Amino acid sequence: MRLPTTLAVGPAHVIVAGAAIALALVLALADAAVKINLALVVGAAAFATGMVLLRKQRMSEFCPEVLAGDVILPRASRARSPKLLLPLHFTNAGYGGGIIQWVALRLTIDGQADRSVLMSPVAEVDMQGFLQAKRQITPANAIDHFTAFALDGKRAIAKFVLFDISERGRSEPLELRPGRYRFELFVKASHSAEPRLERSFEHALTEKQIEEYRGDATVYLINYQMSLPAARRELSSGEWLPRAREA
Repeated sequence: MRLPTTLAVGPAHVIVAGAAIALALVLALADAAVKINLALVVGAAAFATGMVLLRKQRMSEFCPEVLAGDVILPRASRARSPKLLLPLHFTNAGYGGGIIQWVALRLTIDGQADRSVLMSPVAEVDMQGFLQAKRQITPANAIDHFTAFALDGKRAIAKFVLFDISERGRSEPLELRPGRYRFELFVKASHSAEPRLERSFEHALTEKQIEEYRGDATVYLINYQMSLPAARRELSSGEWLPRAREA
């Protein structure tokens, strides 16, 4: 997106410029009392105009946010390496629309930043199909590649996004081991020239959970400190949180 090379001039700018010229003429010709009173009047008018312009700017701003904190390890089955399924809730707090261009996930285990891995979205998952397939990723429920999407003003969109190691073949495969897992979610949107770190959260993965995963069970890492019951309800459109041990 190219930045404008000129500034748009509207009626408010003309009013402010005219007031400034009138103030300069009066200050040059009037006595001290008139100068003070007129300066106060023009100052108040300029302040009111500035507030109107600021409100207008805010009304057209694109202010995206993303809520995240839960991680699902889908059933391994014949998968070559673990993939991570994240429920993401995108909201736009502003009145102006924009584009969510891409997301990325950085995973660090036990604080070893030099061994952090970057994960990219490889699919959006249909959660109803995921549940019907007994919580396994299949071509039928991995409905599409994650692509840029529009987010209108004061709107929200829920997505289940499947992440895998970026540049598979060049990076080491993800190997699960007990430890503290730190997740950092980056989002690139049309209102910003650079990606932003939108969310970071941690989960502990135990040996028991790894054994369950290797036994072809789905593992849930739920952030119960994140108070998002309404977001989870909107995300799910069906029950995805575990109620009982996987069969």
